[in-house]
Amino acid sequence: MKHALLATAAVVAGAWFFQAPAYADTILVFGQSSGTPITATENAAQNQTTLSATDAAITITQIQNGAGGAAFFDLNATSTDAAQPLGSGAAQHYAGTFSIFSGVGMTGTNFLSGSFTDLVFGTGTGGALAVGAPPDLAAFTSDVITSLSSPLAVGLAFTNIAPGFAIVGTSIGSFTSNVSGTFSANAVPEPASLALLGLGLLGLGLVRQRRA
Repeated sequence: MKHALLATAAVVAGAWFFQAPAYADTILVFGQSSGTPITATENAAQNQTTLSATDAAITITQIQNGAGGAAFFDLNATSTDAAQPLGSGAAQHYAGTFSIFSGVGMTGTNFLSGSFTDLVFGTGTGGALAVGAPPDLAAFTSDVITSLSSPLAVGLAFTNIAPGFAIVGTSIGSFTSNVSGTFSANAVPEPASLALLGLGLLGLGLVRQRRA
């Protein structure tokens, strides 16, 4: 069990590291402990899989320019290529849409919605959907969050995957899971830029001291 949890954590962390753009603000975080699951449905030919959720009850734990609380998550994404082995797990590209609203049926306040292309990683009972735009494609809209500039990122973590993340035919096999998510946007200064700014301010201070 310990090794399985470590493998799952490594896959989720790896997906986020390789896909998410660095140096962006976290704009929304949510979790789900029970209720309507995420469903992966493989077609009869076993060459394409759809990820979906309809009115999955979630809890927003962090949101920019707003208060957290209960919300509903919808997801519709379809695989765009063949799944590839990745260590003991698999990876596959998807494209689709998501929405997080205050009411069922995508009604009420639009906390955050968007479209994306992405890469899904997984192994055993855990996996992740990771979008980093650029180079992936992503677009966000919101009634609450006013600043949604690039870089944009989506990180969905799938837990309690059953019957287990695996390639069946040429696509990811059908499963159900719980989900949590982290979304980010808006460029912030990179460490190198901050260092240059610091050096510039230091130089300015030295110049003023000499003049004094």
